[in-house]
Amino acid sequence: MPHTTRYPSPSSASTGRSHHSSSSTSYHYSPVQQTVTINRPNVPDFRFCMELGLVLRSRTLDHKESAGLEKELSRTLTKQNIPNSVITSPLKQTSSSSSYAVQVLDSPSSREWTITTEASIPDHAKDHRFGIKLVSPFMRFTATKHESWLKKIYTLFHVLEANFEVTSSHQCFTHIHIVPERGYWTYGQLECLAKSALYFESCLDELVPPYRRKSVWAKSNRYNAYFGSAKSMRQCFDKFDKGGKLDINGLAMRMNWCSANSATGLSLSEDGQDFMTDTYRWSFKGLVAQGGDGCGTVAFKQPPGSTSAEDAVGWVMLVGCFARLACVLGETIRPEDKPLIKSLGEWLVYEASWCQLPRVKILKDLLRQAMPEMREVAGGSKGKGKDVEAITIDEDLRLKAKQGERELVGEKYLRMLKHIH
Repeated sequence: MPHTTRYPSPSSASTGRSHHSSSSTSYHYSPVQQTVTINRPNVPDFRFCMELGLVLRSRTLDHKESAGLEKELSRTLTKQNIPNSVITSPLKQTSSSSSYAVQVLDSPSSREWTITTEASIPDHAKDHRFGIKLVSPFMRFTATKHESWLKKIYTLFHVLEANFEVTSSHQCFTHIHIVPERGYWTYGQLECLAKSALYFESCLDELVPPYRRKSVWAKSNRYNAYFGSAKSMRQCFDKFDKGGKLDINGLAMRMNWCSANSATGLSLSEDGQDFMTDTYRWSFKGLVAQGGDGCGTVAFKQPPGSTSAEDAVGWVMLVGCFARLACVLGETIRPEDKPLIKSLGEWLVYEASWCQLPRVKILKDLLRQAMPEMREVAGGSKGKGKDVEAITIDEDLRLKAKQGERELVGEKYLRMLKHIH
């Protein structure tokens, strides 16, 4: 991955895939002329599932409750031959009969869109606007076939825009869940992705609005309860092997470890102890939920609400290309060097071009809008990347409400595994 202040653009070489069809591609960069080799057979393809948190209002009906809007949305999608279902109650099952088998049988299909309410997004019933979550089917992000997932996203937004007013608020989101195409991760892939997420966190921050850099729903992995005490990225990387080699559960918990004394901890910690939560930029909690044996998804949860197909497609491209590169080149990162959004962006576009992704301009436009974070203290960066010190009563209530929700992506993931194995 790019990690030097004098990194020449990959575009200095031809970006045509025909020049890079061999099993590996080498890149040379100054100042030490180190060679980074991408062993193409080791670059994983991915499956992904997208959660869209949006504020919707019908263009024809004045709904007084979100249930009516959800039903209209479902009918509208069905008329356009878009498979979907409505989850009327996103709350977890609490009865003694809610076994693993029951949850799988009652879970939404991995091949259709799922519509449900979203507790983190405030409703505006007087204006007939409601927070809605759309959970996509699992789709494939590969180096060759892209038409299917692109068509599904564009078709969805065409229907949304024609029949509903689609808006976003500070609480809206675009979550991209990923897992290697075979359905599970290796430890090496996860460690490379985790290190890349920490190293490039400040770069990815530049791609989102300021309110998503300090969101209680997408807290900093770099400054969480485990890595926050590290004074350098080198110390962060060293923490992965502290006390011996980690297992997948241990890695996931370190990436999503929350202090009981933080704003989120004061809201959610029941016993005053530090704990794991999925409200981080990169959520690894899905791995623990599936047993820690490599099954489950990792989610990038920092992007704002997507109000157009281009918005959603841009984030899918970014996360897909980032994951492909990170899982192979994450181990080559030199933590002493400064990460640069320009270099990262060049590599992402290069990978998108190598994969022959159509509409790469969407990714380029997303990268072009990068806004450096303003320094909070003149002459320094104190507080940069760190989370809010307090949250509102409303956010506190919504955090608590989210804890009682079903993990719909996790349920879809289990259904997907039945189809691919």
